[in-house]
Amino acid sequence: MTPTFRRKATLSLAIALAAATLLTAGVSFKRKLATFQTAGLILREAPAEQLLVATADPALHPQLRRGDRVLLIGGNTVSGLQQALETLRAQPSTEVVVMRGDEALTLGYVRPPLEIDYSYLIQAVIGGIYLFIGLYTILKEERRQSLVFYFWCLVSTSFYVLVSTPANQLLVDSTGRALYVLEEAVRLVLPALTLHFFITFPKELASRHRVARLVPFLYLPSAILIALQSDLIFNRGQWLFGSPRGREIATIIQQLDRVELFLFVVFAFAAGGLLLGRLHWGEEAEGKRQLAWIAIGMAGGYLPFLVLYLIPWSLGLHGPPALEILAVLPLAMVPLTFAYAILRYRLWDISVIARDVATYTLTLLFGLLGFTFLEILVQRGIPASEGLTRNILSLAAVLVMGGLLVPARQGISSTLERVQYRHSFAKRRTLAHLGRELLHDRDLASLSNKLLLRLEEALSLERANLLVSEEEHLVPLRQEQPDLGEILPDFLDTGFWQDEYRQLSGVALPDAIASPAQRLFMQGYRYAFPLSVRGRRVGALVCSHRFGDVPLSSDDLDLVRQFMNQASLAIENAHLLDRLQNQLREVRRLKQYNEGIIEASPAGIAVLDGMGRVVSANIAFAALCGAETGALRRKKLLEILPLTTVPRPSDGLVDLSIEDEQGKVRSLQISVAAFSGSPASDLSVLVANDITERVAMELALKEKDRLAALGVMAAGIAHEVNTPITGISSYAQMLIQDTDPDDPRYSLLRKVERQSFRASRIVNSLLSLARDQEIDLEPVDLHELIEESLELVQEQMQTNRVEAELRAPEAASVVAGSDDQLQQVFTNLFLNAIEAMKGEGGRLRVDIEEDDDFVNVIVRDSGPGIASAERERIFEPFFSTKQSSGGSGLGLSISHEIIRRHGGELQLENGEVAEGCRFRVKLRRVQSQA
Repeated sequence: MTPTFRRKATLSLAIALAAATLLTAGVSFKRKLATFQTAGLILREAPAEQLLVATADPALHPQLRRGDRVLLIGGNTVSGLQQALETLRAQPSTEVVVMRGDEALTLGYVRPPLEIDYSYLIQAVIGGIYLFIGLYTILKEERRQSLVFYFWCLVSTSFYVLVSTPANQLLVDSTGRALYVLEEAVRLVLPALTLHFFITFPKELASRHRVARLVPFLYLPSAILIALQSDLIFNRGQWLFGSPRGREIATIIQQLDRVELFLFVVFAFAAGGLLLGRLHWGEEAEGKRQLAWIAIGMAGGYLPFLVLYLIPWSLGLHGPPALEILAVLPLAMVPLTFAYAILRYRLWDISVIARDVATYTLTLLFGLLGFTFLEILVQRGIPASEGLTRNILSLAAVLVMGGLLVPARQGISSTLERVQYRHSFAKRRTLAHLGRELLHDRDLASLSNKLLLRLEEALSLERANLLVSEEEHLVPLRQEQPDLGEILPDFLDTGFWQDEYRQLSGVALPDAIASPAQRLFMQGYRYAFPLSVRGRRVGALVCSHRFGDVPLSSDDLDLVRQFMNQASLAIENAHLLDRLQNQLREVRRLKQYNEGIIEASPAGIAVLDGMGRVVSANIAFAALCGAETGALRRKKLLEILPLTTVPRPSDGLVDLSIEDEQGKVRSLQISVAAFSGSPASDLSVLVANDITERVAMELALKEKDRLAALGVMAAGIAHEVNTPITGISSYAQMLIQDTDPDDPRYSLLRKVERQSFRASRIVNSLLSLARDQEIDLEPVDLHELIEESLELVQEQMQTNRVEAELRAPEAASVVAGSDDQLQQVFTNLFLNAIEAMKGEGGRLRVDIEEDDDFVNVIVRDSGPGIASAERERIFEPFFSTKQSSGGSGLGLSISHEIIRRHGGELQLENGEVAEGCRFRVKLRRVQSQA
């Protein structure tokens, strides 16, 4: 027998038993509801289809007496006990004709008030919960424990629905007697079944302790007692008790009830002890947690019932109805916690469970209401005398409603699913059919993005990714941070590819290298679905929980599995096509590699024929020649480059200088080699390297060496010049002390003193410049500094008829720098400007401008300006435009170096001839302290 056939047979048997249990419970429930409206008297059947009054409540029916023979009820004859009771309950008051002895009496019957047993109604609801949970579990789980649990739920359903009906009302007819025996069977079987369940859950205890053969004997005492009860009820004890009399039968039933109670207590203690033992000693962590939930449910359900109902009842105490209801309500915890434990804590399925509960409840309600409506039509439309017709039509109503239950359940389930998922319902439904559409998408990247986006939207996933098989690895299609890298196909185990899905775990030993599965877990992925087509491994889908870290429900997992089964073929097709395209691209890349290597070379390369003409050339060679690549073909090399002859391979390296379109001279180094890639012996390859920068670097290095030597010389000169300057300063100070301040020579001596100090500072600055020392930066007010510098060159301005103009903001412009060195820079710029306007006169204008971070000083003159050929060399050492007038060429070079050390810039912004010169000094501003 195959597992699939066995599973279908089990489900068919389970559904059949559920239907039988539901039918029996419905009959008992209907009879119990009838007891809510009591008759206030008990009738019994006598020979010749007569009804006799067995007992009558004297408070309600004082005229009726025991032994009265009922003739008419409501003016109509009655054909049976059940019809008589229904007729009495139908109206508040009824006229009854009885025969008392030989006298016919017409008596008035008053119907007693309605007495609703609310505790029984709650028990019936709890029984329905048991039935639903049993069905749900057997549909979701295939383990043996689920089958035992299912039978336990069916028996529990019968236990709650069939009990609580008084025996004197049950035994008046054959149906009542059958229900009574069934009640006794349920009471006897339930303790043994509970013990059996604890033996098999959460793991098979019987197989480990070799007590599997003893399990059937658990039911032997129950079977014996059921047989004895059946003989007493149906056969008045003729088979097993030797035809006892009526009082003896009652005594035997009481004795059997005591045995039944004893058996119940024994099995209850055995089940409780086994539960506690397994909870404390014999299970792993998961099993203990499952058993803990069962223990919580039993304690929370049975203890209130024991304390609030059973103990007071056994003591003969009867509390208010509300207390009885409170005792019964917690019993609903028992099936819920049992189901929670056996379904392995799938709390995230609560919405699915609730939807299924609502679906089956509404379906059941639809069936009951429909059957009730049809039954009312039958009862109202068919006379009571047509009993056979009534029965046939009632059976037909049952068949009709049974046929409508399946489509009704599907419609209700679809409606509730739409309500449950609301906005995502359409996306989930679309997802189920998207796999076929993906077969038309041939681009793997587009297909995977569409697939993952649809999946994330439909299920509200935080993230999802596809791991596609590439040779011996799985490669993620979406880039991850940090990168997951390549993953081995058996990153879980070899059995992964035969499973529906796997849950990922992040458990790892301390300091251990994380496995691929653990890396996926740390990236937020919680599920992995294998993808295969006809046994070939296509890849794997990994996905996270829903937003809010909510695990996927069983509906979600089934939807993903169904969707990926359809999409696997599309992924494989797109992957194969993608690999083919990659191979084609690789072929093209290899083809273009040899062709592009010449184009990518920074050196100019040209192929020449035997006549010295260009056969082909790369972009670099065309750029060196200042022409397009196509224009060079078939042109002679001597027409392109200034060569006298075409170099030969034996000539070695040839140096050449050319001038480009901007007039800049470029240095080339040319070599020629024989072309070995073609059988044509007259071809050769010319390689031209642009060595302009290298030549410039060599010249700059020579210049630096020269400047270094000059720096050493300047340092020596500065050291020697300091001595006479110190003497001049000392003599000037002595003369100042001996000169009256009112003497005209006093101001001249002061100028000599200041100029000697200035000369000393300049020499020391030149010495510091040569030593490349750091500058001590202090706040300097440029406004005051420039005014002082203009005062120093006042005499030169007067001599050369130069007017000075200073434009500065009202607030102080403070920069970070050296006062002396900056004064040297501005004095040098002012002197250069005066020198440029010498003999002609003019205007010297100084503007101080500020922005957020810098202060700009612009020095303008109205002189002749600087020729364009000299502008690029204006800051070079020893370059001067006024060497004929004694210029050294060091002023602007030193000034440029001083400003550079200050973290600023000295720029020549124009200098066009006849427009004068404009220098800009840019220094970092010091923010004023509030």
